[in-house]
Amino acid sequence: MSKDLVTYYGQTDRIDQLVGKYGAYLEQLTRETKLLFRITLSTYVLMQQEYKPSEYPISAALEDALCELVIPDSIPQDLYDICSQLEGLTVDEAETILEALQHQIRWGNARKNS
Repeated sequence: MSKDLVTYYGQTDRIDQLVGKYGAYLEQLTRETKLLFRITLSTYVLMQQEYKPSEYPISAALEDALCELVIPDSIPQDLYDICSQLEGLTVDEAETILEALQHQIRWGNARKNS
């Protein structure tokens, strides 16, 4: 198994679509986009303790998590596109992607060059 795989387990049709568009290692996304995506997914997972995906979609997590943190005009278009594609995301799917992003950011194709 490669160290950069998007998921170690939990592959779903929704995740397959993400991989189909952005690459097996999400290599078409920049490090910055992956960091922002990780913040968005973490917010989404946290809010799913109180709401259902239909009540609090991932697009709401994107707005809530990032619009206060960064200038809305500087959020990469790819991230808006990803959130649109992932509407209805389950917590398990979000956690699976979070694990992959964490690995890529720390050890894989999105690690910071020293």
